[in-house]
Amino acid sequence: MQHRAILVNPPIYDFAAYDLFTKPLGLLHLGGLLQRAGFDVRLVDALDRRHPLLTERYGPPKVKHNGTGKYHTEVISKPAVLSHIPRTYRRYGLPEDLFLQAIAVAGEGASQPIVLVSSMMTYWWPAIADAICLVREVFPKATIALGGVYASLMPDHARRHCMPDQVFPGTEPGKLFTWLEELLGVSGIKDNYCRVEMLKPDYDLYNHPLDYLTLITSVGCPFHCDYCASGRLWPELRQFPPEQMIEQITRHVHKINEHGRAKNIAFIDDALLVHSEQHFEPLFTKIASLGLNFRFHAPNGLHCRFITDNVARLMYENRFEMIRLSYEAADARWQTAGNGKVSDQSFTTAVERLVKAGYAPHELQAYILAGLPGQTLDEVAASARRVHQLGLMVRLCQYSPIPGTPLFKQTCRDYGIDPNEPLLHNNSVLPVFAQTVGFEQFEQFKAYISRENQRFSAASASATTGNGPKEASVEH
Repeated sequence: MQHRAILVNPPIYDFAAYDLFTKPLGLLHLGGLLQRAGFDVRLVDALDRRHPLLTERYGPPKVKHNGTGKYHTEVISKPAVLSHIPRTYRRYGLPEDLFLQAIAVAGEGASQPIVLVSSMMTYWWPAIADAICLVREVFPKATIALGGVYASLMPDHARRHCMPDQVFPGTEPGKLFTWLEELLGVSGIKDNYCRVEMLKPDYDLYNHPLDYLTLITSVGCPFHCDYCASGRLWPELRQFPPEQMIEQITRHVHKINEHGRAKNIAFIDDALLVHSEQHFEPLFTKIASLGLNFRFHAPNGLHCRFITDNVARLMYENRFEMIRLSYEAADARWQTAGNGKVSDQSFTTAVERLVKAGYAPHELQAYILAGLPGQTLDEVAASARRVHQLGLMVRLCQYSPIPGTPLFKQTCRDYGIDPNEPLLHNNSVLPVFAQTVGFEQFEQFKAYISRENQRFSAASASATTGNGPKEASVEH
């Protein structure tokens, strides 16, 4: 008898959320492993903007040419601890009644399914807790396990407040598979199927076409920035063989809708360009030879020091459209906190190489951090000016304190945040707690950055003919 496994990606409760190539890759990888182990796997992705139940009620979503777009939203009550924030709190994703219906359909014919729930941001935990309650409402005898980022960073909080039957901190599936063997009274699942070379996302768990694929060619990062949790989740860098990635692309290319006569694929690695001669370059040399009409995106910050002339050329020739560089800050203090991964010189050199390859400066973007403990708005403005001087668009990245990172305790202390209340880890909250920057002042600063981006984009576009990829839209 096949055992039913329902994979659940919960909705989001937050002040803001946007579908920027957001797919539950951990669940999709897990789904592939479980199917190879003989499980009957069903997916309930509450953040799927093309979920059949959602489109049946509201019609198809509005989609940008790169496949991204806004979630369906509903206004909900703010938790008491956030009542002082002058913003609207929302539920993003499937409405509750449709989520219940999706769970019921996924578990049809299985009175005691195994339900595996994913988690991302620590401050999204109320949506995770509600999702688990709703699963129990439909299937009181279901066995529910919780994993993912929140479960890894705050496992005790997850046990107390979300109350699954089991919490699995960490990213290795071995403990989960051992638990499944004990739960089901079987053997051989872990040893036969829990291997890195078998980590392949199964996009066929979606029973309809998608607007993009999100893939990852590696896990982990060689840098250990003071503000990042990548090292806690994946202690070491692991890169998948290029042929494994080619197999994933060719297997699932049929799932992607075309937008503007191209299919969108995003790579969300923390360290896509590390060891590029053995990894990125052979992979994209092979992809180019496939002759398929792709449009690629790198929404996570790319390490400037690894952008060689050859890497820049391959990105341009393969139609990488969304390129976001990790600049973080002009201030040497924060460049040091970034484990020395970027300097003004490496940032400038990366831009020069990308422009030499064919990109216009306004087609490139750079992340800068705001809200770091002790950081002034003048420092953030100086970083933005440096980016604009090179003709690039600024992507303002509001810092979120992450449990277990070197800056976490200092941030909580400086901002007066309870470290045990993950709702206050939300990056939308920090301006209210900062001693030097108030909420309204920070909103005005964000508006200023947006105006400057538009001004530089218009000036750059009028000064260049630009034959390369175009991606100048701004998400809010």
